Amino acid sequence: MVAIYLLVMVFAFIAVSSIVSAIVGGFLVTQRVQDQSSETLELSIVLAPLYQSNDAVGLYHAAADYVQSSGARVLVMDEDAVVQMDTASQYNGYRLPYREVRDILVNNEESSYGFHKIEKEAYQEATGAPVTEWVVYYTARFDGGVVLCAESIQDVEDGINNVTRQIGLVFGVFAVAVALISLMISRWLTQPILTLTNAIRHMGAHGYSERVPVKGQGEIARLSEAFNTMSEQLENHDRVRNDFVSNASHELKTPLSTIKILAETMLYQENPDPDMSREFFEDINHEVDRLNRITNDLLQLVREDNAPLVLKTSKVDMEALIQRVIKRLLPIAKKKGIRLEKKLSPVIIDADEMRIDQIITNLIDNALKYTDKGSVSVLLKPDGAYAVIAVHDTGIGIPKETIPRIFERFYRVDKARSRDTGGTGLGLAIVERIVSQHGGLIQVDSVLGRGTTFTVRLPLTQKQPPAQPEEKQ
Repeated sequence: MVAIYLLVMVFAFIAVSSIVSAIVGGFLVTQRVQDQSSETLELSIVLAPLYQSNDAVGLYHAAADYVQSSGARVLVMDEDAVVQMDTASQYNGYRLPYREVRDILVNNEESSYGFHKIEKEAYQEATGAPVTEWVVYYTARFDGGVVLCAESIQDVEDGINNVTRQIGLVFGVFAVAVALISLMISRWLTQPILTLTNAIRHMGAHGYSERVPVKGQGEIARLSEAFNTMSEQLENHDRVRNDFVSNASHELKTPLSTIKILAETMLYQENPDPDMSREFFEDINHEVDRLNRITNDLLQLVREDNAPLVLKTSKVDMEALIQRVIKRLLPIAKKKGIRLEKKLSPVIIDADEMRIDQIITNLIDNALKYTDKGSVSVLLKPDGAYAVIAVHDTGIGIPKETIPRIFERFYRVDKARSRDTGGTGLGLAIVERIVSQHGGLIQVDSVLGRGTTFTVRLPLTQKQPPAQPEEKQ
């Protein structure tokens, strides 16, 4: 790419230098031709009366004076293009039908000129090699004939060549300097891109831990930052995927191992006790239910990962929905001797009712599982543009350092207790996903040994009905 750029730059410099040289050369030649054409016209005015009066001596002297001042060669021709006087005494009596002469005699032009390349015989005899120079033939009309002035323009040609060489030299030096600077700048600019390219290649071969240094504040720096962010996200994604596979395998293996042990115990007993067999079957049934829950949660997460969650939205009466969930879970609370309290205000939102039911059920069920005594309270109220659902328990609480990880799949603070209560470690991950799909937020506040509060904020969609008296159960 750099080579192409430099090649284009060289051609550009050549084109520019050629154009500049052509403009300078054209200007110099045009200026000389205009001046000499004017002088030839003036000379024709001087020579005309001398020619018409047949004053050959005066004609010659006038022409010689002009030759002496200008260095040109003067020829005077009649209307048949026959030379009547040649200051070089070479073509007297010769007919010279040059184009410039025909322009005057045939085309009736006042003046004309033309460029001729001639050989300088004196130099050729001295050096043995042909030497040429450019000469301009200027012609002008007068009554009865034509004046032709042959003047060398080689000095202008030499000047043009000299200017062209100087321009070429300047542009050449400038082109070399620009090429060197361009190479250094391109190397400075492309080095980060090469580093990025190598990092991408290494990433494909050695994983996602590749990082590149971020230098400066320009586009390349932002590209490097974007690459590092992408690499970090891919690395995290890879880690989460590996953790997910590992945890899923472990979670599925545990109930399967339990079922296998229980089944083998019953299989190899000759006379199993009916009560013990019943207990084993109850344990097997419990493990099958647990497998079913894990499988359903995994399927839901996989579906949501592979395609966006499709929400079947409708007007949801949050107060009535929470009442139904509490009624459904109230037997579990009574069995554990836990008070299930509520403080609900009328709130209606646009949401997927089944998904919102899943959120409320999961949060209250978790609160009951991890509370051994005391109470679980549910709060519902409008707050600005949001409906706020808060589930508070007086349970074991969550260590502060583990709170950021509780929404990770399969993550459980107390793994032994979670398995005893039938938890899969997927519920809160599903809750967080559903809340996010509804454009809401979920927060956790917990004090170890004193309880936990999960607060969900879901967007409101219409004017809320008037508040009703608080109810407590």
